[in-house]
Amino acid sequence: MEPLGLTGNYKLAAAIIMGMVTGFVIMKSDLPWRDSVLTMLRLRNGRLIKTILLALALGLVGFYFGQHYGLVRTHVPPTFFWPALIGGILCGLGLVAAALTPAGALVSIAAGKFYAIWVLIGMMIALPAVKVVSGVLERTLYTWSEPLSMPEAVPELFSAGNPVLYAAGTLLALLLLVHFTVGDPEE
Repeated sequence: MEPLGLTGNYKLAAAIIMGMVTGFVIMKSDLPWRDSVLTMLRLRNGRLIKTILLALALGLVGFYFGQHYGLVRTHVPPTFFWPALIGGILCGLGLVAAALTPAGALVSIAAGKFYAIWVLIGMMIALPAVKVVSGVLERTLYTWSEPLSMPEAVPELFSAGNPVLYAAGTLLALLLLVHFTVGDPEE
């Protein structure tokens, strides 16, 4: 049985509603506009940075409670430090080169900004490249370290051993730092 137990038309309706809400939030956050992402990357627009940091913090806490109450079931494969670090660097370089996120590119195309098709083409080229490179990494980088350990049980939210609390707190502290140091273009 699935966590929410939605089937048939209810599952389709929930997917459509979530897609519409996600698209609306992405549009209102200025994420699909290349100029907004470029000003964010140049640290001239704090609004988009604050939106991303707040969304990450709320998402962490939301998934925590969803898993705690059985609404969400997560499956996290073993994570290795070096491949995760290299993947994060490559993802950041892709963001800087394209000045769009994958979701932002999809919304840009839906909004009529067809220059974002290049981002989608790059993602389609990257998918088979990742499969080929992953085969090489399994014989090299994965052997450099043991998988990072995952907590066996979800601790209480306000316990000292809960990584969600630390991650959400760090994200909110970064949000405050950005709020007081990076300006908004409307100000």
